[in-house]
Formats: sequence, structure tokens, C-alpha cells
Amino acid sequence: MFKTLIAPALVAALLATGAFAANSVELTDANTNHIRQLLTEQGYEVAKIKIEDGMYEAYAKKDGSKFEVFLDAAFEIVEVKNDD
Repeated sequence: MFKTLIAPALVAALLATGAFAANSVELTDANTNHIRQLLTEQGYEVAKIKIEDGMYEAYAKKDGSKFEVFLDAAFEIVEVKNDD
């Protein structure tokens, strides 16, 4: 009985950990370069990239205005805030 309960709990714990790891963000050179390229293609001039609240946060300029651009772990833009 004990083994029957432990196995599903262990599998669930491992799957949950894997899902969390897949959605985490890391500020590596490759990720920074990827974000910089994505935003440059959209007309932004990127000044700084950091991690804020589990998302990438890029400080950038576009058309003379300053913006904070938030991206998720899949490098999708989640929010853009005017920073002027």
C-alpha cells in the first residue's frame, strides 16, 4: 500500500519540478542576445535587460520614447510600459 502511494506522488513531484524549470528565465548571453535581436527587429533600441518578477525586462527606446518591455520565458512580449 505504501509503495502504491509513494510512486504517484514521486512522479507528480518530478513533473511539477520539470514544468517549473521549463518556465524559468535565465539571463545568459544567448538569451540577452536573442531578446536584443527580437526587439531590434521591432524597432526598439535596447539599453538594458534584467529579470523582474520571473520575466525578462528590457529598457528600450522607440520613436524617441522610453519603454519597459516585459517578456516571458518563451520570449513572447507580455507587456509594454511607457517609461517617459
